[in-house]
Amino acid sequence: MKRVAALLLCALLMTSALADIEWPTALNSGQAALRNYVDTVNLTLTQMDAGVIDMQYELYPAFASLGMDGEETAESCEMYFQLGEGGLYSLTLRLCDPDRFEQVAAACLSAASTAISLESARKLTATYAQVLRDDLAALRSNPEIAMTHSFEEAVEAQQGDQPRAYFAYYPNQFGNGHAYLQMTLIFARPGSGSGALSTADATPAPYLEDAEYEGYFSKDNYNHLEIFATPTPEPDSAAMENW
Repeated sequence: MKRVAALLLCALLMTSALADIEWPTALNSGQAALRNYVDTVNLTLTQMDAGVIDMQYELYPAFASLGMDGEETAESCEMYFQLGEGGLYSLTLRLCDPDRFEQVAAACLSAASTAISLESARKLTATYAQVLRDDLAALRSNPEIAMTHSFEEAVEAQQGDQPRAYFAYYPNQFGNGHAYLQMTLIFARPGSGSGALSTADATPAPYLEDAEYEGYFSKDNYNHLEIFATPTPEPDSAAMENW
């Protein structure tokens, strides 16, 4: 048992050494919780050979923006943390690589509670990663239906007794050909213990080839005409007075 603990401690020290985040000398409770959380996530990522969280973009008392792999590109990992007085409040994770999303999102979920196993977390994140994999495959075989359908699970931002995860998919969000997978993690209320993960009662939307306006972007980029049966009165007409 002591040997296992020693190995885990060595691995944790290695991941801390790899991370280039410059933590403040005096940490508030939220920043201290964030540092412990990042160390835990990095330990899991190292075990999966999936890199580490090592980029610090912004680090304030109530907000932090972190990343991975020491390089900022369009494909970079984006992590936005909201910090509360007693600890972590929320995490928004964004990636456009389905394999990395599956791994990083799973590591983040398993680190949120001891009741969440890495295996169960990865099974969940793999489901959402597959949406992007299917879209990339469609982009090669049937580009007209690719990058046209999105989904976004409604986020309940209030903290509870267990962590909650919500997912979203934004194809070609910025017109640069990249599709983003997003996970919003609402951490459990500090002091509530280690609860099981709660997820939205939703599944990724399937591709609907005939749904012209399904998803984040319409197939015609909204260059369509809408015809209304009831004419709109002219602004200076008498009929306008009743509107």
